[in-house]
Amino acid sequence: MQLKYPAALIGAVSALALILTPASALAHDGGGGDNVIRADLTPSTLTDPPIDGVGPGAKPWILGRGEVRVRESGRMDVRIEGLQIPAPFVDPTHDVNPVANIHAVLYCGGAFAADSGSRPMSVPQGDARFRVSLTVPKTCADAVVLIQPDSAATPGTRVNAYIASALMSDDED
Repeated sequence: MQLKYPAALIGAVSALALILTPASALAHDGGGGDNVIRADLTPSTLTDPPIDGVGPGAKPWILGRGEVRVRESGRMDVRIEGLQIPAPFVDPTHDVNPVANIHAVLYCGGAFAADSGSRPMSVPQGDARFRVSLTVPKTCADAVVLIQPDSAATPGTRVNAYIASALMSDDED
């Protein structure tokens, strides 16, 4: 009788360990790991400097709100509301977004690292929301995400200009 009790206790502890281990791993994997970058987007202006070799767009932009997050696992989340060119630069009476597709491009240490691919943005509202998986380098110092328009001449490729940017702050995790 005494031998069954320790065996049952060992079995219960082993079962508990098996139950808890996958849950912990799943919680970590579901969270995507630490952030490579998590920042608000800032619209570009004509006087903005180039960032990582990419200059600002040929017109100024305004933004209601926008944010981007890239995790070590490669999960990128982008939310943009009201990314538009202000009147009168395109339309004399209304702010408008003429760009139907954008790319969210990750740069690490001043070099291209990953591209979301062409993603839709509403015209004329300038709204976009998407989640994609990227291949993120093991180390990504000075992470930057640039929102770059899709090329009208070659759809699916990005223009070498940015219309919004997210820069890693000093307090990034």
